[in-house]
Amino acid sequence: MSDLDLFLYPKNRLGEADLDLASSLQGLVEKEVMDKRLELKEDYKELLAPMMKRLFVDIGLQKMLWPENLGGDEHNQPEAAYTIASAIEQIARADTGLAFLAAHSLALQASLALEGNLNQELCDSIAPLFCEGDKPVIVSFILPTYSEEEGPEWRGKYLQVEAAGGADGYVLNGKGIRPSCCGVDAALFGALCSVKGEEEPAFILVPGDASGIKRGEEFKKTGLAASRNADVVFAEVKVPAVNLAFKGDEGIRRLLSWYYLGLSAAGVGSLLACYEIIKEWGDNRVIKGRGQIFKENPLTAALMAQIAQDIAVDRMLTYNLAGMLAEPEAYGDAGSEAVFVSSTMIVHHIYTTAEWIIHRVMELMASAGYAKEWQLERYWRDVKTVQCYLGASEIAKFDIARWFYQCQTL
Repeated sequence: MSDLDLFLYPKNRLGEADLDLASSLQGLVEKEVMDKRLELKEDYKELLAPMMKRLFVDIGLQKMLWPENLGGDEHNQPEAAYTIASAIEQIARADTGLAFLAAHSLALQASLALEGNLNQELCDSIAPLFCEGDKPVIVSFILPTYSEEEGPEWRGKYLQVEAAGGADGYVLNGKGIRPSCCGVDAALFGALCSVKGEEEPAFILVPGDASGIKRGEEFKKTGLAASRNADVVFAEVKVPAVNLAFKGDEGIRRLLSWYYLGLSAAGVGSLLACYEIIKEWGDNRVIKGRGQIFKENPLTAALMAQIAQDIAVDRMLTYNLAGMLAEPEAYGDAGSEAVFVSSTMIVHHIYTTAEWIIHRVMELMASAGYAKEWQLERYWRDVKTVQCYLGASEIAKFDIARWFYQCQTL
């Protein structure tokens, strides 16, 4: 039995193809990333970019949910939620940043191509970009952010892009835009925009090579080396009307529910890697002066047990969220308020506990915990950076309060 099999999850809900994909990804990331990490560190050119191509193009994650007649794999039933969770979890064991990028791509596919919500015209336009090329298609979102600026908002957060137009197309403008990832490399931006003259926000797809997009210099950040981010400017960026993915709260909630599933799985995969690190430490270290194996000490064993318990609960929660998305007839559409709030609670819970877990592992490992050769510090940096992009959990509680207590003025 693999050590990871100790963390139970509903395997019976995954099809044979899902289990095979997870197994092949586990072997691939261990051989191609984890075994090379000490030598190549976080080298974008030599390690991360080649692995991105392997995952997105060769294995086909970037075409997994698109219709078959457009070159995709047409794995576009709601049950794909389990596939997404199991795949991203394994990718994150090797590199949280790669899993973070995969979460963007798969969330976009799910929100556009999933059976029951298929946007046929837009899929006809966009899917060839993902299905016919031999390069990774990096997707980035431009989501509402926290700002003191005045302007259109969505759920109390500032919309970074303004769109004007309609039937003949849209013109987009925005300054100092902070994308969710890959401002340097994104081939496609999904921008949540205010629309002049309309109350409802819109989610509009913007090709990365569109005229009027200006990309800033890559900025330094703590983690997520696979995401070379930069601020961008939209200056009179024109896109056709077909690039409108959806308008209104339901579509936005649906996109974010799938996105939060991917981020939850990325968090769990990172924690499973941390578990493997502390397990090896507990198996092989001896407490000086006592001649006692580290894990056999009652104090360390109790803390290691709490770490394993929290990881196990986070994994259960992630697959529970996958189950909600996989069974809309039982739980409601992914765009419903109930599912969206559940996804919000789960993803924030996972990253809050992840921070606690990695801190405790670092304490147990002392100086080795933040030494680069042990890799733990990289997971801490990556997980914390995802948490920053996710946004403050205290602000997310307003969505939760609105749902459970029908708050009217938050």
